[in-house]
Amino acid sequence: MISTLYIIGNGFDIHHGIHSNYSDFGKFLAAHDKETFDLVGKYLAFDDDFWSDFESRLADFDAASLIEDASDFLVSYAADHWRESYNHDYQFEIRRVVEALSVNMKARFADWIAQLSVPPRSEIEDKLVRLDPDATFINFNYTPSLGKLYDVADSHILHIHGSSKMASDGLVLGHGWNPKEKGSLNKRTNFEETDTREIEGNYIVDEYFKATFKPTSDIILSNRSFFESLSSLDRIFVMGHSLADVDLPYFREIIRDIRASNVTWKVSYYNDLAGIQRQFSQLAIDDALVEFAHLQDF
Repeated sequence: MISTLYIIGNGFDIHHGIHSNYSDFGKFLAAHDKETFDLVGKYLAFDDDFWSDFESRLADFDAASLIEDASDFLVSYAADHWRESYNHDYQFEIRRVVEALSVNMKARFADWIAQLSVPPRSEIEDKLVRLDPDATFINFNYTPSLGKLYDVADSHILHIHGSSKMASDGLVLGHGWNPKEKGSLNKRTNFEETDTREIEGNYIVDEYFKATFKPTSDIILSNRSFFESLSSLDRIFVMGHSLADVDLPYFREIIRDIRASNVTWKVSYYNDLAGIQRQFSQLAIDDALVEFAHLQDF
């Protein structure tokens, strides 16, 4: 019978001195893959807030600008200097950018996760919080901080988006804009009147949105037995999670599987209490069952 659930987000790792801010990933990417970093700035609506909202910003891919830039490679079929490579140069340029911002970036993300270090307990004793290592955990982080700092056994943890032990294709990272709902760039294309190279380029752009989508529904389905096991919960602690929209389906699934009117919640916030309260209010939990506190006060 599971009575206590901890939901662990990135703020938990940051609180314990792990340099796991997405802005830290940005610095890593700039240092280890300058080409991809530059493409982030060019095609992903980059601004001062980009890294703080990194996953959702992956949906803001500026496909129109990429298509316009790549159009320089659409050499006329009637050109005197026509070469066979012109049949593919446009698509190649689009694929180069798409793969850099999806496949390559995820690979660099996995490299970054793998090199993150968890400080020894002796160095951060003042940061440790009260936590029951025998409880059940949903860990949205990729690091082994729960095990190293609190002796939580892996058997008690659902690494909902994968862990640093996995290869890049095992990690879940992405936006919440379902590409099936968005539809293909070719959905309004007149195939008889459109250059085949442009049609193929559109399909390559479609691949970007599929590759960077976080499939929460599939993840929930594949962990169906875990969520069903939560029916006996009495209390839930949310530690360092931002309650971002892209992850709210997991919370809603938890609520469907518990006796929601009998379970108390304690939710951490850093410096934006109103923001966390606003996000949490989307879950429609009775205010009397919820307490908000700084992580160090847990």
